[in-house]
Amino acid sequence: MTTYILRRILISLPIILGITIIVFLLANMMPGDAVLAMISSDTPMEADLIKLRQGQLGLDLPLYVQYGRWLGNLVHGNLGFSFQTGEPVARMIVTRIPATLELMGISLLISIILGVILGTVSALKQYSALDYGLTLFGFTGISIPDFFLGMILIFIFALKLKWFPTSGMVTAGTDFSWGDNLRHLFLPGLALALVRTSVFMRYTRASVLEVINDDYVRTARAKGMTEFVVIARHVLRNALIPVITVIGVSLTVLFAGAVIIETIFQWPGIGLMFISAISLRDSPVIMGYVLVSAFVVLIANLLTDVVYSWVDPRIRYE
Repeated sequence: MTTYILRRILISLPIILGITIIVFLLANMMPGDAVLAMISSDTPMEADLIKLRQGQLGLDLPLYVQYGRWLGNLVHGNLGFSFQTGEPVARMIVTRIPATLELMGISLLISIILGVILGTVSALKQYSALDYGLTLFGFTGISIPDFFLGMILIFIFALKLKWFPTSGMVTAGTDFSWGDNLRHLFLPGLALALVRTSVFMRYTRASVLEVINDDYVRTARAKGMTEFVVIARHVLRNALIPVITVIGVSLTVLFAGAVIIETIFQWPGIGLMFISAISLRDSPVIMGYVLVSAFVVLIANLLTDVVYSWVDPRIRYE
């Protein structure tokens, strides 16, 4: 396993290099100008001062020189500095990523638990009214986009019922408390979790149906084991193997979906930072975010393979 992990890391290096080239080119191909984005329409700046500022930021250099400088800093762990605030991009990401991880973690945990339970129940009650109802719920959840679901939740639970706040991570002007934080987390977490729940439920149902009539399951029942032990120890242990792959993919999907949800709910994570950087054409922040996203994808795929081999001892990576 150690050899396999090292090999995967080495294979990922050229992939990461290719990602840095693509990210850098896309960031520099964006319309507009970073210096002009800093200037207010009420206080225009002369052309000479604009060129001076571009020189200070290194924007007047050839692209390959700019890329070489950025890559050199990247090797030393320096993601550059924000054009707008001058703050190190690495510090901006480190400061904001706990909020994103909290949102993603809660959403993923809820969706896995609900998806596995509902998918198993749907498979055990195949072709019943409950199965049809859960199947309808699954198709509905997959069909509704995250952002639309988020706006529906805000309209119902925040504006009409006034049970939860509409935005933010804590109530402004108050000390931090976990209760207040969870109230702010509920709506954005639910918006992300419901869509993923539908996906996990459908895959779990299909996987359980594939293994529920296998010989080892009938043998377990013949030994006198309770139905709960049969389902938990024998059916789910094998049925969840394909679902693990979906969970690994969902990590990257949640990371991308969090951008929209954080914007709608003004959740102070790196997704909201990314949207703000795009509107201000803050290239270092944009490149830093996309690079972190690429690392998340690579790490998620590696962890999926490791967990896959742990769940199914027949799988060995050499």
